[in-house]
Amino acid sequence: MAKRFFINKDLDVLEFEAVTEWGYPRHKHNFFELTFVLKGAGQHLLNDSIINYQAGDIFFLTPKDEHEFIISEPTTFGIIKFTEQLFLEKSTFTSSTYWRKNIETVIFHSNVIAESIVHYETDKSQLIGLYYLIKNEMNNTLAYNRNVLTELFGALLIVLSRNLKSRIKNESHEQFSDEEKVENILTYIRQNVLNKERVKLKTIAETFYMSPNYVGLFIKKHAGISVQQYVIQTKIKMAEQLLKQSNLNITEISEKLGFVDSSHFNRTFKKYTGENPSAFFNKTN
Repeated sequence: MAKRFFINKDLDVLEFEAVTEWGYPRHKHNFFELTFVLKGAGQHLLNDSIINYQAGDIFFLTPKDEHEFIISEPTTFGIIKFTEQLFLEKSTFTSSTYWRKNIETVIFHSNVIAESIVHYETDKSQLIGLYYLIKNEMNNTLAYNRNVLTELFGALLIVLSRNLKSRIKNESHEQFSDEEKVENILTYIRQNVLNKERVKLKTIAETFYMSPNYVGLFIKKHAGISVQQYVIQTKIKMAEQLLKQSNLNITEISEKLGFVDSSHFNRTFKKYTGENPSAFFNKTN
């Protein structure tokens, strides 16, 4: 069984040179990863495919993917690791519907195409340039550092999505297992949790070609939780992140997450975390 690697940050950058060996066993991640081949050559073993790689190639890996590199020529890798939480943070602070579509493209993407994700040659230099900008900003301690990082990440995602869409648009519709379908539905709920219409059973059913009566039973059976409970849990997790990372006060967070009022938010937050938001807020600010 392949080893699984984890990260604690929602965004991290790593750069290293592999002279003769990559140094990692075949593995999966609990995060998304963009691997930039800055120089060198060899083979990339991705899922069931073997691909020759060279300088300029960029590989996109989801938590579903398993991979390793075989080094032929000394290779420098640049790696951007990021979690789904970063997608949610970016989408929380923007009203752009275009962002939502790009999130869907990346999160629901499955590596049926194991090649470098660069479809437009002109985008290669932009993606590599954004890699270096993000790498440099990671070490920056100036004001608005987090804002700059999320904006750079946003630009990276849009260019990435443009290339992914071009590579998968002609692929036949993939047949998902029940496990994959549950994962995709829960992902859809997380990214649309602030839109009441999008997380209604009817809308979810239409999106995933299921009947409204069945979708709730399907999620309860396979995930052990109702859709409504999952919506609330997702909002509480988002609230925790906003308490940690934003300058919003408790009332503003309550309004942003769609609670009736701050009292309702306080009661719900304590029910799921065992703490009042004010205590949590004081610990992190």
